[in-house]
Amino acid sequence: MDSTIILIILGYVILAFLLLIFSMRTSFHWFLKTTMIVVLTFFYITTYKSFNELLGWPTKDSLPDRFRLIAAQIYEPNIVINSEGSIYIWITNMNEKSGLSTPRSLEIPYSKEIHQKIAKALVNIKNGVPQMGEMSDDNNEEGIVAKILEKKKAVSNSIKVNFFDMPSQLLPEK
Repeated sequence: MDSTIILIILGYVILAFLLLIFSMRTSFHWFLKTTMIVVLTFFYITTYKSFNELLGWPTKDSLPDRFRLIAAQIYEPNIVINSEGSIYIWITNMNEKSGLSTPRSLEIPYSKEIHQKIAKALVNIKNGVPQMGEMSDDNNEEGIVAKILEKKKAVSNSIKVNFFDMPSQLLPEK
């Protein structure tokens, strides 16, 4: 655990201790004192659960419809360490600032098909050709299930994505 996280947790413990002393020494109504303690406990939990987002760990949110691929790291399934495998990608959303926004790290469940597509896209990126990804629509039952799961912020195992060369940007006339 990072020292910053430990300091934040220690700060909350000190805040809870001060609130406890305040609650014992004042003559406020017991309902107000209880509400303050419950609210502080709620902030404990939400702050601790948001540390992964604050520290920049990959999220399991769904991919945007169109995105620019910056980089990727592929971990294949491994029986020895009991790993199902994951694909970590760094992307920028094409709907925000034409793909020039701050990159976001995402985790995708491992799939051989996606592995091959991302590997080809990474070769193109190394050759200096920017790559763009696009989610493909499937009208079958798996696509419907994936859309339902996407609304719940869960990633489906049947992600359909295609990569292609990013179109060159037109420069304005002089």
